[in-house]
Amino acid sequence: MRILFVGSSWQGSSARSLREAIEQISPGTLIGDVADDHYVPAATSLPLRVAYRLLNRYQRAELATSIQRKVVALEPDVLLVYKGHAIDSQLVSWAKARGVYTVNIFPDLSPLAHGKPLASSMGLYDLVISTKSFHPRVWSSHYGYTNSCVCVPHGYDPQVHLWTVPSDAYSFDVVLAASWRKQYHDLVCALAKEAGMHSVRFAIMGPGWSERSSSFPGHWHLEPGQIGRAYGEWLRRGKIAIAPVHSDHQHGGRVHPGDEDTTRTYELAAAHCFFLHRRTPFVSTTYDETSEVPMWKDASELGELIRRFLHDDAARERFAAAAHRRAVPAYSIPARAHEVMMAIGGGWSRR
Repeated sequence: MRILFVGSSWQGSSARSLREAIEQISPGTLIGDVADDHYVPAATSLPLRVAYRLLNRYQRAELATSIQRKVVALEPDVLLVYKGHAIDSQLVSWAKARGVYTVNIFPDLSPLAHGKPLASSMGLYDLVISTKSFHPRVWSSHYGYTNSCVCVPHGYDPQVHLWTVPSDAYSFDVVLAASWRKQYHDLVCALAKEAGMHSVRFAIMGPGWSERSSSFPGHWHLEPGQIGRAYGEWLRRGKIAIAPVHSDHQHGGRVHPGDEDTTRTYELAAAHCFFLHRRTPFVSTTYDETSEVPMWKDASELGELIRRFLHDDAARERFAAAAHRRAVPAYSIPARAHEVMMAIGGGWSRR
């Protein structure tokens, strides 16, 4: 099989991890690459965001031209796109007209929440492989698509997130690594009011938190996000890690389903962290909350779990070890890549 892979190339990105895993498990597969982040890069500063908005149509056009040239040169059997926020329906239709089997790996909550080009192109792919467990059952009824959608969950990258032993040095009692969201903001603000939290050494890492530092206790530690191996090293500095998920949300006047898991769900276990996960139906089938990953539904239950486990070193070590055994290697990206290739191969062969 010949595959043209389109996705981000920075170390620690889910796209790069999946691409490398596919090559690892499929030595007979020829893979070509187009790194979309080289053409449509992300920006954090206001001047660059303004500049990229002005340049966006030209960046997208250059990306499309590069993909078309690679398709002509490689003559792939499969065009495998990770998310594809910068790829429009015309490009997907063009590839299909050339007999290429088109597949999208979709890692986000809603295909309707990232602009019209992605929303319109998503229904044209021959196959969508979503990381969200609920997407296949609502793909038609909620989003209006008629193409095939299957689920392969997120996973951890053994090269980035795996530690075989627990941490032996802690800088913080509780850590949270996540980009700022209002739901997360409200959660931690409510948690700060729980009994005993005033004395907890709490640290948050991720974009958007430092700008809102006035909302949190003055002794809390806030810092920008990190990627790659440094991300896991930081998480291992906490005795307890919190794993929130983005619940049901409004977009375009409609209520959309929320996350049931995230990459953290698997990365924390692989990093040998003790963590507390928000309870969802899917995660409740992924870990045992009585022996592997304790779960919570709100700030009150989360505060209760922190008070219970913070000073019980033996229990934290026991839970973390059990979660690690559950996740390694079953929830690794190479294991997920095998599922991805099985789904692609099945669809491709039935055309």
